[in-house]
Amino acid sequence: MRITSVAFDTDDLGRAESFYGSVLGLPTRYGDGALTVQAGASRLVLREGDPGPGRQHLAFTIPRLMFDTAKRWISERVPLLRDSEGRDDFETSPHWNAHSLYFEDADGNILEFIIRRDIADDRTGPFRPEHVLAISEVGVPVGDVPAVAARAEAAFGIEAYGTGTSDFRPIGNVEGLLILVAPGRHWFPTTVPSGSTSLSVHIVGKAAGSLEPAHGITIHSDIMRI
Repeated sequence: MRITSVAFDTDDLGRAESFYGSVLGLPTRYGDGALTVQAGASRLVLREGDPGPGRQHLAFTIPRLMFDTAKRWISERVPLLRDSEGRDDFETSPHWNAHSLYFEDADGNILEFIIRRDIADDRTGPFRPEHVLAISEVGVPVGDVPAVAARAEAAFGIEAYGTGTSDFRPIGNVEGLLILVAPGRHWFPTTVPSGSTSLSVHIVGKAAGSLEPAHGITIHSDIMRI
């Protein structure tokens, strides 16, 4: 499963363009009242509107041998987020087989650079914006996490990824994960609450269809074209 696009609202498109275009150095373009950011194989579409309470979460996969150079690169541009013990990068469970760091965008959304060792990309050298491979995680706040996970499996064939709880459940695979969370649950490693009044996610690699797991939130699955 791959995430081809994610769309949500921002109340300041200019501020968003400065961050994603100038700070992260990703290609951006305006059109139809929105800013489109090209993040490797995925698109992030920021629409002009009220983002509402809470914040979004996105993870960007980077090549698995470039974590150290990516950390140096991003830490020169934005502060890294730390947990309560002061750590600013994190090893996942063996099932995830990944390592990541976190930072905020201009709206306070929680972004992540993550290497996934099961994705074979062995490029080395200095990190550059073009080394962002794709959006591989998007947070999806829903009222009933287990019920929405079951609906997504029935609609698209998306299965659970690792273990979950009643308020946190990743579904998908190493290339693309929907992180189902209860509204208000804190995004790791912060105390920033999750929440969204408008979120649209497009995926490929599963059965085609659409699902509205919560008001204002839609998941679209498209047939992959070769």
